Amino acid sequence: MKILLFGGAFDPPHKAHVALLRAAARTIKPDRVLVVPAWRSPFKAAAHAAAAERAGLVRAGIIKPLRRLLGLRLSLDASELRSRRAVYTIETLERVKKLQPGAELHVLVGSDNATSFDSWKSPSRLRREASWWTARRPGAAGPIPHFFKILPEKMPDIASTDIRLRLLLGEDVSRWLTPDVAVRIRREGLYGIRLRRRLRGLLPAPRFRHTLAVADLARRLARRWGIDEEKAALAALLHDLGRAVPAARLPGLTRRLRLKIPRSAETLRRSPLLAHSYVSEHWARERFGVDDPAVLRAIRRHTLGAPAAAEMSSLDKALYIADSASTDRRYRGVEAVRELAFRDLDEAFKSSVAAKLRHALINGEWLHPQGLALWNSFRR
Repeated sequence: MKILLFGGAFDPPHKAHVALLRAAARTIKPDRVLVVPAWRSPFKAAAHAAAAERAGLVRAGIIKPLRRLLGLRLSLDASELRSRRAVYTIETLERVKKLQPGAELHVLVGSDNATSFDSWKSPSRLRREASWWTARRPGAAGPIPHFFKILPEKMPDIASTDIRLRLLLGEDVSRWLTPDVAVRIRREGLYGIRLRRRLRGLLPAPRFRHTLAVADLARRLARRWGIDEEKAALAALLHDLGRAVPAARLPGLTRRLRLKIPRSAETLRRSPLLAHSYVSEHWARERFGVDDPAVLRAIRRHTLGAPAAAEMSSLDKALYIADSASTDRRYRGVEAVRELAFRDLDEAFKSSVAAKLRHALINGEWLHPQGLALWNSFRR
């Protein structure tokens, strides 16, 4: 018996997954196909959609259309999802061999995963246990190991990462998804759709429009400077959660939440609006379930920054600049800062800090000591 295993995060499953499995099935002609979604890849953070949600998407987007098209024994193997841990491929192969002794095993992976094969657990054993298949995707980087059998079909240049990012930013991705998957994602509010709906209801309309402008610039800066685009977009979308609260109520809320703000008493007395970034960080974690320290730190630092420029990560700087120079900003020189950000991130960050201090001076506002310390750190 020939068994073809097709594993991956499928977060979400898309048309390239369908095309890849269809091509492999036609070439290998397996007796049985198992689609094996991972609970979590050993090489990645937790999946963006829950196990049950991804299982439903795989059934709708891969199992259903290909079973009808190919007439194969095609089924979802949910064992890794039920394990609730990162399961290594060698474990899955050993389990299938026990269930089907003497079966001829074939494993299908996307070209991105194929390029990282040497870093998998027990790669030499994996090579002995099964035949390995993939197909080339135009956007994939890195060489494919020589023992992989390359399917002749050219795959669509589609990646789940890009689909998630576009969904988070509210862009149309229907051309990359099967209709059933697109409907389920929208109905269940997955991959940022639910988050955006909540934001629209929480923030005043002008603040929501600003948030979208910041997210767009943060994403473009992240792409330019090799920063994680999903993290940049998520931080940008949540950076102004605290602005849902009127400035007069921020001192009381900040005290109730026991948030640690630099020069807290003085800040809440002189310029309580500066506390909004700390409220935003708290709500991003507590209300929106964000647990990525880098994202939370960028949200916290988008107003006052860090005490020194050297302490700011590239993600911190990108969000700070995106908030300062988004397309809805109208201060003099903002276009120059925006253009500079794509040539020199550090200089654009410095210019953004200067712009904030200049705005405070022109309007007779209090200059926060941390903002001054950040500016002075450029002179060191």
